[in-house]
Amino acid sequence: MMKAKTPLKPILTLCFGILVQIGCTQTNSNEGARPSAASWPSPIPCRIQNGPNPDVFLMALGDVRTPLADGRFDPARDLVTLGGGREIPNYFKDKLGVKYFRPIDKSVFPLPPSGWCSWYYYYQEVSEDVIEQNAAWLAANLKDYGAVYCQIDDGWQGRGHGSNDNRDWTTIDKRFPSGMAALAQTIKSLGLKPGLWLAPHGQSNADVVKQWTAFLLDKDGKSASSTWEGDYLLDPSQPEAYVYLKDLFKTLAESWGYDYFKIDGQPIVVEEYKAKLSLLKNPAQDHEALYRRTLETVREAIGPERYLLGCWGIPLEGAGIFNGSRTGGDVVLGWDGFFVALQATMDYYFLHNIAWYSDPDTMLVRYPLTLDQARVWATLQGLTGQALFSSDALPDLPEERVEILRRVYPAVDIRPVDLFPAGRDKKIWDLKVNHLGRSYDVVGCFNFDETKTSGVELLWKDLGLDEDGPVHVFDFWNKDYLGCWDKGFYVPLAPSIVRVLTLLAAKPEPQLISTSRHISQGWVDLVECGYDAKEMVFRGTSRVVRDDPYELRFVFPRKGSGFRIKSADARAEEVTARNHGRWATVTIRHSINAEVHWEVRFEPAAYYDFPVRPPAGLRADVKGLNKAVLGWDSSYYLNAGYAVSVDGAYRFTTPVNRCEVALPDPGLEYEIKVASAWLDGTVSPKAATVKVRPLDAVAREVSLSDLEPAAASCGWGVPRNDRAISGSPLRIGSTTYPKGIGTHAVSEIAYNLYGLFRSFEAAVGVDAASEGDKGSVVFEVYADGKLLWTSGLMKKSTGAKTLKLDVGGVKELRLRVGDGGDGIDYDHADWAGARLLR
Repeated sequence: MMKAKTPLKPILTLCFGILVQIGCTQTNSNEGARPSAASWPSPIPCRIQNGPNPDVFLMALGDVRTPLADGRFDPARDLVTLGGGREIPNYFKDKLGVKYFRPIDKSVFPLPPSGWCSWYYYYQEVSEDVIEQNAAWLAANLKDYGAVYCQIDDGWQGRGHGSNDNRDWTTIDKRFPSGMAALAQTIKSLGLKPGLWLAPHGQSNADVVKQWTAFLLDKDGKSASSTWEGDYLLDPSQPEAYVYLKDLFKTLAESWGYDYFKIDGQPIVVEEYKAKLSLLKNPAQDHEALYRRTLETVREAIGPERYLLGCWGIPLEGAGIFNGSRTGGDVVLGWDGFFVALQATMDYYFLHNIAWYSDPDTMLVRYPLTLDQARVWATLQGLTGQALFSSDALPDLPEERVEILRRVYPAVDIRPVDLFPAGRDKKIWDLKVNHLGRSYDVVGCFNFDETKTSGVELLWKDLGLDEDGPVHVFDFWNKDYLGCWDKGFYVPLAPSIVRVLTLLAAKPEPQLISTSRHISQGWVDLVECGYDAKEMVFRGTSRVVRDDPYELRFVFPRKGSGFRIKSADARAEEVTARNHGRWATVTIRHSINAEVHWEVRFEPAAYYDFPVRPPAGLRADVKGLNKAVLGWDSSYYLNAGYAVSVDGAYRFTTPVNRCEVALPDPGLEYEIKVASAWLDGTVSPKAATVKVRPLDAVAREVSLSDLEPAAASCGWGVPRNDRAISGSPLRIGSTTYPKGIGTHAVSEIAYNLYGLFRSFEAAVGVDAASEGDKGSVVFEVYADGKLLWTSGLMKKSTGAKTLKLDVGGVKELRLRVGDGGDGIDYDHADWAGARLLR
């Protein structure tokens, strides 16, 4: 360990040909995340379908090039041009159904917003005091990390609770005695931006309705629309409705001083305008055009410099007007709540940073989420760059939970490469980064199951990396170097966990693989950096946050001439260097936010190497239809991992004595070998061997819930094995089923059958837990893309319908649940007792 202390004083240095002042410049740490909007909208790499590994979810940060891309998307022209030159015009408008698509305007908001929302801790029991407490804590602890919005949600307005007296935007609740303008000023005085929730198209104060000829009334002068939005609904065919909206938002923005508006219930408004079109003053007008005119009025009132967020589901009719939009339902505390954000991301991430800034709802990190689960939720936000709001009682969070927040704030300029709905809960999220000449991948490997362990085969070819070259692997959350490996790396995963791994193609010199400031590992903090091979020195400038230990992580070539840190210097109060064999760290501490120049010198060093011995006791089981589950005895002697090969072809290295290997054809026999491996890439001369033919272990009867689907989507929640979508036992009518799949319209679940089965059997119906007899669904079964069976319209009162279908030779079985034509509310659907017979 080496420490260096340097007095704080301005110096001038020539760094990379640019004369800069370094050492004591105080900065806002979030400035490094701010991109230039000048280059947008410009063509970006894109995929329009899955690649060879359907579990890979692809996104980009910076000017990225990848062989995985199908072509390029030009947002200004809404045009996809594929690699072969074929063009797909109106891609977002026609292919993705975004009727009002235009590229997001990044001139005022070049990044998604980051901050805090009051709703998911305080709900309607919010007050001026708790807002001020959380705002003060936010300013003191997370503002320097880029969390700058303080958004007050439902509860500030009206009288009482619910959607009746509460829906009155002209009355301030007594729990806000100083008024909303004073509270906005308090938030601003802390260096934060105040935000406000409301459902502006609704109103429940009859006196306000009388004052304005602006609301939808029937011929008797009574409300023609009483919904969650309010007892009354704004009438878009009345000219005074627009005067009312403009007056309301002028008050909120200019008189009160709010900079961010979350307007809720938007799909309700669109549907009500459609349903009540005949009651409008001019029923010939298009309901969507009328709705968009109300939004344009809001935009005119607040101006372009204030943020407008659409909310409730996915209000696509507001595209081109909203700065951002929620893309899913409300989260809840606990692991089930995470799946709401996951579903929103899987279904609509293709919109993010292209049509608007997507918002999968807030991030929660508090108990009862485990620390691992909190990291999973934070990683969802950090790797996708979507709008980033926490919603816990901030002053109550323990330090270990706050540390998670520090590493994902702020949201940065990430956008999707995959311009299509994911269609499944993907487990490998590959963020490709190109910054300052550093091209690397930040890969999230997820296990979403709360009870079962699993693992991920992280193959370099699946990520578009050179499979013939070694790749360094660093674990971000665990702050650990995992080695430099060929072909791929197996990632063992405990239940409900994520491993965030940085992958960097190896070079014969020291390389900067990671920094500690942000999950993007360099994008937010690095201003400049580079390696001088002649002097064996790495120089750079980083934005550091006051009192936050800032760590640079260096990796060295795995074989040949080794390296270690000789010295480390920085214009900061404390600099510490540590050598760890084939990698090293430098930690910088500073008492102010600053751009700090650093210099790290290296010298030759010898590595410790160990002659690895072969493993013993290799055994294999079969999981599902085509996975070999391998295990072997723990090694007594030292090793760095185990090299796994299939039929003589090296597959990956696993750090533990177990792994799962996907095999392409269950009917073939495969020879699998496992050898011990060392950090220099050498393997034991002998290997343990086992032969596996998956089909030999496949039972004559297989429950569909025991198989992993090839793809799965669900209109609400996530499909559940052996449980209803609500989490209760599967029950249709009075019959309870121990096995099966619970889902929710609209849903599609696909399984690879490899032609192994002769029949498929199930009982289908609306689950007994669905409210009343409101749900209506249609079940469909497809075999290799052809419709094999349909149930017709079913309600809960229909009971169960049984099916027994011939699936002989079928490669893919796809189960679909439609919504019955009346929306997806209460559409809890069960594939009860679903099984395959050989």
